[in-house]
Amino acid sequence: MKVLFISFMLLISLHGDEMQRIEAIVQDIVDLREDYEECTEKLENSKKQKVYVNTTSDDRYKALYEKEKRKNSELNGMLTHSSNLELTNSNLVKQIKNLKQKISGLQKSNDFPKLIMKNDTEDTLITFKATSFHLNTDSIIYNEIDGDKVGKWVESTSFTSSIRTNSWIKITGYFVDRKWRAAKDDMWVKLSHVTKK
Repeated sequence: MKVLFISFMLLISLHGDEMQRIEAIVQDIVDLREDYEECTEKLENSKKQKVYVNTTSDDRYKALYEKEKRKNSELNGMLTHSSNLELTNSNLVKQIKNLKQKISGLQKSNDFPKLIMKNDTEDTLITFKATSFHLNTDSIIYNEIDGDKVGKWVESTSFTSSIRTNSWIKITGYFVDRKWRAAKDDMWVKLSHVTKK
């Protein structure tokens, strides 16, 4: 019955969170220690009792002797089982201690990161699959973001890109007589002047 109870408790603890499992394990350890002490006490009492055989009623005393012998063997079995449980309990206590140390270590190392204000002038590069675009107005072409002007393209000029920021898009290639050419120099145009084809 105790094994069934312990199995049931372990099954329930599988569905609980870590702290509930730890508490259930600790409670099982306490129960097993109490059972161990009870079994040890019974065994000691059974060792103190001596069986006397009367020659006049041999059969009756033989039956009692066999009964006590069975009880004694059961108690010995319980004692060995409880000593095994005690070893298991000590292992579980060590595991609980290790888990608590790991949890406290994780709590210490999992500090919330310090927030840093974003610089409004800083643009992060976003890469995406190369796509065709065209200019929706006459636009100035720059050599870098907020850089020097390198040229001016007319409305409806087609080009390809795979890199952009929040306000700029990089020209990675362009079309001349319907043939695509890779851009040799860095060229950037404002994202607001561009429409995806």
